[in-house]
Amino acid sequence: MSAGIPSVEPHTNGSTSLGSSPPSTTNGKGRAIPPKVTHEDASVEMKPMHLERGPAKGSIPLGEDIMQIARIGEVSAMQRLFDEKKFSANHRDEEGITPLHWAAINNQYAMCKFLLDSGADVNAKGGESVATPAMWAAQRCHYYIVHLLLQHGADPLLTDVQGYNILHLATIDGNAFLLVLLLHQEIPVDVIDQQGHTGLMWAAYKGYPACVDLFLRWGANANAVDESGLTPLHWALVKGSLPCVLKLIEYGADRFAKTRDGKSPVVVAGEMNTTRVWYRGLDECGYDFDGNAKVFSFGLSSWIRSKNAMSKFFFLWPFLTVFVAIWILSNMVIYAAVPMMLVSVFGLQWIAQKAASQGPSEYRILQKTPFLSGVFAGSLFWVGFRYAFSILPVTYSTSPILNILFTTFFSLTAYFYVYSMIEDPGFVPKLGSRNQQRAVIAELFEQWKFDEENFCVYCMVRKPLRSKHCKRCARCVAKHDHHCPWIDNCVGANNLRHFVLYITCLEVGIILFVQLTFNYINSLPAPAEAQCNIINETLCDYVLRDTFTLVLNIWVCIQLVWVTMLVAVQMIQVSRNQTTYENMRGHSIDRSYPSSRAFASAIASGTTSLDAAGLSSSGQGPNPALARGVNRPRRHGCLQQWSSLLGIDTFFATARDGLRDGPRVARPRNPFSRGIVTNCRDFWCDRAPYFGKRDPGAAMLGGEVVNYNRMYETPSLMHSGGNYRSLADEDPEQRV
Repeated sequence: MSAGIPSVEPHTNGSTSLGSSPPSTTNGKGRAIPPKVTHEDASVEMKPMHLERGPAKGSIPLGEDIMQIARIGEVSAMQRLFDEKKFSANHRDEEGITPLHWAAINNQYAMCKFLLDSGADVNAKGGESVATPAMWAAQRCHYYIVHLLLQHGADPLLTDVQGYNILHLATIDGNAFLLVLLLHQEIPVDVIDQQGHTGLMWAAYKGYPACVDLFLRWGANANAVDESGLTPLHWALVKGSLPCVLKLIEYGADRFAKTRDGKSPVVVAGEMNTTRVWYRGLDECGYDFDGNAKVFSFGLSSWIRSKNAMSKFFFLWPFLTVFVAIWILSNMVIYAAVPMMLVSVFGLQWIAQKAASQGPSEYRILQKTPFLSGVFAGSLFWVGFRYAFSILPVTYSTSPILNILFTTFFSLTAYFYVYSMIEDPGFVPKLGSRNQQRAVIAELFEQWKFDEENFCVYCMVRKPLRSKHCKRCARCVAKHDHHCPWIDNCVGANNLRHFVLYITCLEVGIILFVQLTFNYINSLPAPAEAQCNIINETLCDYVLRDTFTLVLNIWVCIQLVWVTMLVAVQMIQVSRNQTTYENMRGHSIDRSYPSSRAFASAIASGTTSLDAAGLSSSGQGPNPALARGVNRPRRHGCLQQWSSLLGIDTFFATARDGLRDGPRVARPRNPFSRGIVTNCRDFWCDRAPYFGKRDPGAAMLGGEVVNYNRMYETPSLMHSGGNYRSLADEDPEQRV
């Protein structure tokens, strides 16, 4: 890439994940240093962030150094300096830096509030970067400090010496929570810096998919150009971030846009060594390597690009796969049947995988399509078909009770399966307007709960307790249990009981079907000449009576293994009033002890520094408990994926959890458990109908009706009566 690409890199002190904040530095402030693109190697040369020296030490006693006092957050010492008229809140050093700057960059909330209440200029500019305190705080992702400064009149549109406003600085550090806060301040989403870079360009260049997605959903222009004619897509290719490229193409970024030098995205990708990312992005979005929409023969283009059509295809294709596999095994010599079956199944799966690779981007992985739910539905269909046309006519008079029971449980399995698959699992309602979102954000800031445990950046809603954002469903689900590929849907507050009934009825139905098949085979006449290649004559006599049904039975019995494990896990979790998600996390995060309590504890214990309450030392914002409980994404191999799909990992995790129930080992507290008897009664005796829809989010807890769509505080049993109250209603000082 030519040197015409403008410089766009502020400090490079490390990127952060969604919602996280880098640690506070104690000796400086950031100055944005741009990268340079050289002619020789066309690479982006990143210069390290320079930190300006902190206040001079040694020459001034610590108790008299106003800047040092601001940095460490000693409010009482600052109050003494003001009382003695030695300094004012607007004191500036030779670079124009105020105490508020140092308090802001070091995340000293109490000190910032004290200085603001003492008349500090919230928009004072200082330092080499000529930036405001809000800009300093933004560069360290201290969004509670930024919110406080905005409440006291900080102007979000002011710029520093390089033309960056607070939105640009927040984007550079990749903190989506800070971006959410700023975008709700009515800052224009496409506001530009001195070189014409928008926030979306910055997010694309830095490789922050969550921020790119946030900007695009907020209405950012995917085809905006800077002074050199580069679009966000060009900048995404400089970084080589595939998720950013995919998101930009999805939102209509021009695949042929050219810079002032006439360079299209493919040329930029070639010069930045990200051609592979560019081609993969085009392929996953349905374009060929030239950027043109793929054209398929036989008029299949519109079908393959249709998510609705491809969803039906992936669901119905396993019906054929299951039938072909069983038919080959039951109609060919065993030596030829096994390899032929394997070749046929892999061939049919290859067709499905090929279709997935050409279909919608969210279907690129076969396990993320309705394919696995189709495997179960196809198996259920062929069991029902074989029963109705082969087994029932022979056994209806000899085994009437078994037939009635099997018909009942087969019907219940089908009903609860379909219901679990098509029903809303408990999606948390979205807010109707940005004004409502702004009100929710303001409320969370007041409660010190604006973090990834309590707010969803994707859905822009407050997350109820026990909820989780499902990336597959792209929604937050109340009382989220897990996303089940076998029903191609989440399991949550609205369909958890139906899901448990589905797998329970399936377990019983399989056992009944095996018994019916045994009676059916015994009722058939023996073949005239029973000859088999491997098994003995006696067993051969039974196998040849109806090989198709026997092979189908073997396939069904294989399903019995994972179904049994799943039923066992769910029954244990019901007795504990626990979800699969909570089971796998081990209740590592207890939101019944929010940050507001840490704050209240600090005040009650006599300190005025919020750092003692854990509000400045945590890298995850104001709640130090969250920093310990954040789950980091891990890469899993094929074996681990199938272990997860079949529920094996959950089964063994539950087994291990049961083995550590000894007197010396205490399991992490489950704030929703009310004892085995009460938990089971709440689940099975819930007032919601077994056949039909329940009120969204409604459930029983300790005999009382609750709504998980609106539960934000952990209910706690009162000592008298059976009612519940919120733990947040307790006096924080009583727990110090």
